[in-house]
Amino acid sequence: MSVVVLYLVVCVLPGVTFLVAERCYRAWTGETPWPRSRSTQAPQAPVVPHPPLERLVADLRRLDAEIARLELSAQPARVRRMEAVALAYDDTLRSCCVALEVPLPPGDRLDATERLQVEADLAQAGLVW
Repeated sequence: MSVVVLYLVVCVLPGVTFLVAERCYRAWTGETPWPRSRSTQAPQAPVVPHPPLERLVADLRRLDAEIARLELSAQPARVRRMEAVALAYDDTLRSCCVALEVPLPPGDRLDATERLQVEADLAQAGLVW
């Protein structure tokens, strides 16, 4: 029986010693023993800075030129490339809307009418590309 008790003391004593030492240190420095859990605090949305407006305008110009080039080309998988460039153009238009605080259109993809409306709204807000 004494071997079991000795074994428990040897196993538990280091942990208890460090726990008491930590509590004493925190009491001496004035820190709380356990920091407040993050679940009690309101979640904060990460702040994602948008790119500078000059870069967005340059991207719109580049993507617009790429769309014009692809419309005249006979490359393989032209339709897929057009879809990819159109999605990038829509995403850049959305970033411009955020930067200029113009209302965002609903949905991920823009059809031709929505794209034209967003372009008109951005032009009305003073964006030229």
